[in-house]
Amino acid sequence: MKARQPTSNRQGTRGSVLIAVLAVILLLSFLVSSFLDEAVEDLEYRSIVSEPMDVRSYAFSIMEVALATIHEVALIDEGKIHALEQGWSDPLTYAKIKVPNGWEVEVRFEDESRKLSINTMSEEMLILLFEESLELDFGTSRELSSMLLDWIDADDSRRLNGAESEDYLRRNPPYKAANKPLQSLEELRLIEIWEDEFFDERGQPNELFQRFASMVSVYNGSKVNLNNASAEVLELLSLKDGYDDRTLFDGLEPEKPYLTATPESVDPSRSGVEVTLLRITVRVLRGNVPFTISALLEPDFTEQSDANQSIPAGRRDDDVVRTGSVEEQDRINYPFRILYLSEFMPIEPNLTRPARYSEIDIELD
Repeated sequence: MKARQPTSNRQGTRGSVLIAVLAVILLLSFLVSSFLDEAVEDLEYRSIVSEPMDVRSYAFSIMEVALATIHEVALIDEGKIHALEQGWSDPLTYAKIKVPNGWEVEVRFEDESRKLSINTMSEEMLILLFEESLELDFGTSRELSSMLLDWIDADDSRRLNGAESEDYLRRNPPYKAANKPLQSLEELRLIEIWEDEFFDERGQPNELFQRFASMVSVYNGSKVNLNNASAEVLELLSLKDGYDDRTLFDGLEPEKPYLTATPESVDPSRSGVEVTLLRITVRVLRGNVPFTISALLEPDFTEQSDANQSIPAGRRDDDVVRTGSVEEQDRINYPFRILYLSEFMPIEPNLTRPARYSEIDIELD
């Protein structure tokens, strides 16, 4: 006859089994929950990838809304755009566009004409920038300016402190000087002296490069828009022209806090008050996957756009099939000239606050 197991032992066994079952249930719940989260994200991603035209078309539609808003505001203000305060900073609100549920839309503007043109700057201006803005010494400033000008000029004549193709061909691997304007600021890593001053040992841009990049542009070949220029750019221009940048925006009206005419004290050949080169970035978020388009464009409001100009004489608008050809677009007189268009996530622009606002200004919502 077997001895009966004590009641306390049986209860302990049942308790252990119950704890094990609960632990298994908890683990399964966690796994199922994680699977569902991943499945939802995967479905959201697949919905975008499998139906790209919906998101892509919507993003381009928002871009068109932004362009139309800028154009309309410009026509109200004598065909000129000066600053965001004119009323084109929020095109969705301006056009009363309602974003669909489940979508997020962001429109960003960057005035590329707020920067100095690195490809057209004189040697004197370059040296002034290096010495005054970047606080580099006399010798380094002259070496940097000579190296850059030798890199972008069309000839193979070496300046006193410069370098040309024959110098770069001795490298491993060898390459030639571009002998044309910079295509991007990253190209500076190929130039002697620049590679040491503006990049680290891994070839990555350093802090000095970031400061320099916030002041210059490879795209802008025109005047600097004083309304959106940074404090560093305004200070440099004022040193060159001999005016006090601290009083440049004195007397502006609260409802129009930007210049509409070039002050007499500034040099009109390198300073202006209009946006001549604008970057627009539209970011559409549906689920967890963003779709971004970025366009760099020149406003051109000199002529009124007229879609009917593309219709041959004697034919109605309904009879014409538009193909989108270059000739057709030229006849339409589109009020913007698109220089660059990307459907990839752009590098975050260095958005600095215009210097016409001081650090103690109070912004009201």
